[in-house]
Amino acid sequence: MESNLDRIQDNPQQLRTLFEKVREDNVSQLNECSDYIRTIEKLCNQAIQMNADLENKLANVSNEEKEWKDITLKLSTTSIKGKIILDVGNVKYATSVDTLIREKNTFFAALF
Repeated sequence: MESNLDRIQDNPQQLRTLFEKVREDNVSQLNECSDYIRTIEKLCNQAIQMNADLENKLANVSNEEKEWKDITLKLSTTSIKGKIILDVGNVKYATSVDTLIREKNTFFAALF
């Protein structure tokens, strides 16, 4: 038969065991939270980088669009005269707008 003294002695040990388990669980959960925080930081940095990349691409597209509009304006101005001079590898070719747009669904047809 177990005495009251034995039960009292066992009680602190049981409490210590339970406390250790709770402490281990808490440490595990804190480590898990730290992992989540690191993951969130990585995702945030990736989002910032993607945003910067997209802004650069948008700036490039805007510049290319401006260049395209400039080319279109120059070609439309040239088309008024009817004669076009094409510079192909520093070799100049002269032709008419009619010749360039004769075939439908081509690059030059889209310009004019």
